[in-house]
Amino acid sequence: MDKALTTILLVIASLVTAVMVMNAVYPAISQSSSSLSSISTRMVDRMKSQTAIVHATGELDQDGVWQDTNSDGEFDLFIWIKNVGTNKIINIENSDIFLGGQGSWTRILHEDWAGGALPSWDYTIENGNEWIQANTIMIEISSNSTLQSGEYQIKIIIPNGVSDEYYFSM
Repeated sequence: MDKALTTILLVIASLVTAVMVMNAVYPAISQSSSSLSSISTRMVDRMKSQTAIVHATGELDQDGVWQDTNSDGEFDLFIWIKNVGTNKIINIENSDIFLGGQGSWTRILHEDWAGGALPSWDYTIENGNEWIQANTIMIEISSNSTLQSGEYQIKIIIPNGVSDEYYFSM
């Protein structure tokens, strides 16, 4: 009888211990699984989101003289960027644009965030009304001063962190 009672108590203690261990370990495993799933989803999103800067040019002629080609009274730099990924890129105005030349970089704010200050940028979707796969946008960076002739680099980072760079001369 003592052995049966001892065995029953040990079985009950084992079950209680197993339940306590499960209550402690299961939330950690569940949270870890959720984190891995979230990271995986973001990685897939980044892999499916790709851009390619196709061309960049400013309002300078072949002699380096400013030509106000769109008659807005500001010096403009035009950059064409193609969506070469499979994802639609949304919230384009939340992208970061950096312009640099010979060791100096400037972050250019979207005109919604620039508060009327220059330089600022805006975009036009060239072939459609959404930036889906194979569509191109034209970014227009407006400035109150011309860029000098020389070598420049433009970098765009779309809202999910995917970036592309392009070197050009004017």
